[in-house]
Amino acid sequence: MSYIPLDDEEKTKGKAAIDVLGSRIGKSGASFVQQGLVLVFGNILHAAPAVMVIFYAVAFIWLSSAHRLGHLYETRIGKKIS
Repeated sequence: MSYIPLDDEEKTKGKAAIDVLGSRIGKSGASFVQQGLVLVFGNILHAAPAVMVIFYAVAFIWLSSAHRLGHLYETRIGKKIS
């Protein structure tokens, strides 16, 4: 959805940035957080409450970002999405 109002060059550069950087940083960051939790709590089962908090925090940030993206999209194309 976010690529629709962009021209061809912006679409290509945006998709490349998301595919390359987003996936690699996401995987590396998740591994780093998981290793840190195991070091702090001893094992992943003891870290379960912290994993839950991190999960819900990321889900909230993702939903907020999707909502903001919707507003930016509406502004760019000039009409309201129902």
